[in-house]
Amino acid sequence: MNDQPETRLALLATLSELHHEPIAYDLQCLRDLLIELAPDLLCAEITREMWEGGDLSTAAVEVRDALAPVVASTDTVLVPVAPSAERFYDFAPDGGWRRSLVRTYERILRWGQYRAGRPEAVNGPLFEAFCHPLCVLTEMTWTAEKRAAWNAQNEQIAENVLHAVRRDPGRRILVAVQCQRIHRIEPLLKAGAEHVRLVTYSEL
Repeated sequence: MNDQPETRLALLATLSELHHEPIAYDLQCLRDLLIELAPDLLCAEITREMWEGGDLSTAAVEVRDALAPVVASTDTVLVPVAPSAERFYDFAPDGGWRRSLVRTYERILRWGQYRAGRPEAVNGPLFEAFCHPLCVLTEMTWTAEKRAAWNAQNEQIAENVLHAVRRDPGRRILVAVQCQRIHRIEPLLKAGAEHVRLVTYSEL
């Protein structure tokens, strides 16, 4: 009989530099949300080298200015899960019509992020239905090599999360990653996680 305790796991979509903008889901909101949720483990989009080296100067704004300060003042343990520092728009073409198309998709996504505004909306099904097709269209402008690198990165992030689950079962785990990763990572976690219940962040 397997009596391994159940792990509760929730995904939290972040908005990168948009957290600096005057929207409800700003950096202070993100900090307050993490304090309120008080997860046992916070899987964050930062590399192990950056986190253990203590140099957050090139870390994503939400990690540097919201997640890390809260972790420093609470009992939540941060688990770095990013295999490399590249983020969604780092894979974009350098120029040409594909770059222009990416900028158009980026403006549309940014408009949707502004309209959503609140964390519950950004992490809700309507925004996901809006965000996912735009992300797919954006990825179609990339080279095959960059698409493969993006997919491999998300697979490694999911595996790093699952490793944290297996190493420390029965915990409440929050996975905070940029919104463009959610639709890539969620099915990987569902397929690979045993004794894990995926919940919304509000149910954590």
